[in-house]
Amino acid sequence: MTIDGCLNLGSLPQCLHMLSNLTCLDISNCPTLEMEEFPYLPITLSCLIISNCPKIKSLPNQWHHLTSLKTLFIEDCQNIKCFPKGGLPPNLQGLLIRGCENLKQPMREWGLHLLTSLQCMFIDFCMGGEGEKVWFPSEDEEDTWSLLFPSSLMYLRICNMCNVERLSSGLLNHLSSLKHLWIDRCPKLRYLPEDGLPPSLQELYIEKCEILKDRCFKLTGDYWPLIQEIPFIEIDWVRIQ
Repeated sequence: MTIDGCLNLGSLPQCLHMLSNLTCLDISNCPTLEMEEFPYLPITLSCLIISNCPKIKSLPNQWHHLTSLKTLFIEDCQNIKCFPKGGLPPNLQGLLIRGCENLKQPMREWGLHLLTSLQCMFIDFCMGGEGEKVWFPSEDEEDTWSLLFPSSLMYLRICNMCNVERLSSGLLNHLSSLKHLWIDRCPKLRYLPEDGLPPSLQELYIEKCEILKDRCFKLTGDYWPLIQEIPFIEIDWVRIQ
């Protein structure tokens, strides 16, 4: 079911959980949709997209009971401040969080490490400044990285880390299944993990990271020996390997 471009829609029906055959729900481009309490959703749901709904204040109640949910996209919902209690849906395979600049709940409280089926994740650290400090552990909290990203991840895209200078070893060490890493719009990022990237990595994308870009250029960059075994490398849309 798609609800798209409903310019005057102010709420959703509370009976959504009764739609026992509903497997996909896409709510997009509803600028007046404003809910203090999101209705319950049917347990049959496998895909949930909420996009460009700037006035939504809450996410679905008790979504940790949505055991069939595999795909969750939350995008451009500026009034969302935290996730529902109880954690994320446990069987997620794909997760995208983007354009939610008022989401202040620290990542370590999301319970991502419990999502043992999660394969693809796109996280936009758009808050910047003080916000980044609650999303990221500091360099002396290496052990907490393992609580952020589950080892099942195969695709990870992180962007808009405006003030982060280093990707610590704790971030990537345990991602033994990671095949695709995309680092996007991180202007101060200059350090990769000292002991290298996961050996499973097949593709590395670096976009709009000027300092890191120079350090990763083929042959001339001082990080080239660290990444040269990766089969596919693309920097600012130019394939260099």
